[in-house]
Amino acid sequence: MSNIIPFNFENHSIRVCLDENNAPWFNAKDVCGVLGYSNARKSVADHVDSEDVTKRDTLTEGGIQQTNHINESGLYALILGSNQSDAKRFKRWVTHDVLPSIRKTGSYTAPGSVAALPAPALDRVNAILLIGEAIARVPGVKPGIAMAATLTCISDNTGLQVEQFRRALPVASEPICSLNPTQIGELVGVSARSVNSRLQNLGFQFKNDRDEWELTESGKKWAEALPYSRNGHAGYQILWNPVMAGELREMA
Repeated sequence: MSNIIPFNFENHSIRVCLDENNAPWFNAKDVCGVLGYSNARKSVADHVDSEDVTKRDTLTEGGIQQTNHINESGLYALILGSNQSDAKRFKRWVTHDVLPSIRKTGSYTAPGSVAALPAPALDRVNAILLIGEAIARVPGVKPGIAMAATLTCISDNTGLQVEQFRRALPVASEPICSLNPTQIGELVGVSARSVNSRLQNLGFQFKNDRDEWELTESGKKWAEALPYSRNGHAGYQILWNPVMAGELREMA
């Protein structure tokens, strides 16, 4: 995944990897999208010689996967096989703008754009953004919190100043759900089992078919089921609004 250079041809995003010799390898799926091929794998098999194709690690929404990449020769083979009117314009853009820029600087900067980050830093930023977008789509994860974490990660990895962007995020108007039953029990003076039992009696949660606690519609007003990963295990945990500790204390 090292030295990935993302760039745009009109409305299409295309990723390019540089190998150990700084030779460019184009993401085949991205190229096929520009050239109107509906089945990238079949199109590569039909038009590109095997020595012009390689598998490279690519960060996708499903994680890091091996995907097809083609060299310049493979790129031209796909262009020649395309009947899209964009093909000729795409070829000229690649040969006159992108490839000379990559060979000269190791990166691509669109004409008129601000100076690009160095390729390694840009690589890290794009990887972090992809991860942040994937995390934001996980059920139970608040997009604003995911974006705040993404900005922090970008700042930590690149040194970029992100405070202006962070200030644009909405400020939480309510206490964040942050207490598990054990923590609530410590505040109330009862066990976690007793806390769970009382929350069930209040109609806020129930045991599902997997013998796991699950929130009712009423419970969702007071808690969130958030994903977690710990010691190689992943699942969901219910975290409650701190207000609930006071409610249970009054009931005791």
